[in-house]
Amino acid sequence: MTVIKPFHLMARTRDVLPLLLNLPAVILLLAFIAYPIGISFWMSLHRYNLRRPDQVYFHGLENYANILASSEFWNALWISLYFTFMAVLLVIVIAMAIALLLHESFRGRGVVRALLLIPWAIPGVVNGLMWVGLLGDYGAFNAMLEDSVAAINYLFGINIVYTGMASPFVALNAAIGAHVWRSVPFACIIFLAAIQAIPTEQYRAARVDGATSWNRFRFITLPWLYHAVLVVAIFETMNGFRAFDLIYALTGGGPGDATHVIAWQTYKEAFARLDFGGANAYSYLITLITMTLAIIYIRLLYRRGLVQG
Repeated sequence: MTVIKPFHLMARTRDVLPLLLNLPAVILLLAFIAYPIGISFWMSLHRYNLRRPDQVYFHGLENYANILASSEFWNALWISLYFTFMAVLLVIVIAMAIALLLHESFRGRGVVRALLLIPWAIPGVVNGLMWVGLLGDYGAFNAMLEDSVAAINYLFGINIVYTGMASPFVALNAAIGAHVWRSVPFACIIFLAAIQAIPTEQYRAARVDGATSWNRFRFITLPWLYHAVLVVAIFETMNGFRAFDLIYALTGGGPGDATHVIAWQTYKEAFARLDFGGANAYSYLITLITMTLAIIYIRLLYRRGLVQG
């Protein structure tokens, strides 16, 4: 009979104890994340429409094939790509510029940094309703735009018709502007943290060498910000493709299908057509698209951001 020495028991206890302590968290993750993901994917492989709840059956990838063959999907995809591209580009440029300004020393800098967080703290639906008040028929921005168009018509003798949020172009770009306004603070915090991590010795050496402000930004600041740009780009791409609450409150998907982003199309599939199999398939297509774009971002930016080595 083999006798196990006490220190072997202690070693095994040390190995097992962390697993036991993490077991409740693992169970919760499986229960609230892994299980719903698995169920939703399984549902996407079924014909599951609440209009005919007695006719639920497995039909493989047919939901995905139907979506890819529909013009609604491609229209929503192109609108989402435009929405996401413009949002990511504007968020990166504006947030980086604000972060560079907030990195400079000036009186009241702490207050300005704190106030910057206000748009980020506003819920998406509240943000959409606020912009409805600004861009609606009686909104301040809408009145300013109407007056500007009238002035241009008078000065140049032309006849531009301004229709406000009834214009598909205005509605889509207004949604992009509202999304950017809310997203900039988070990106600005990431950029500001990255800028503060840049060694000041590099700037001193660049000034001694006579480098201009643009060259210091191009050859010092920007390379150090590539990883921050990567994080912001991935995060904002996911937010762009998942944009729903803002669209719901601001445009309701209109006018027409001008703001039918892919998340809105998913909502329409689930709650207007009651096709939960197709809606889940839409969700997984969104996931696949965002994962593909994230991989592209990583391949383009990750190695360029390795400046510390």
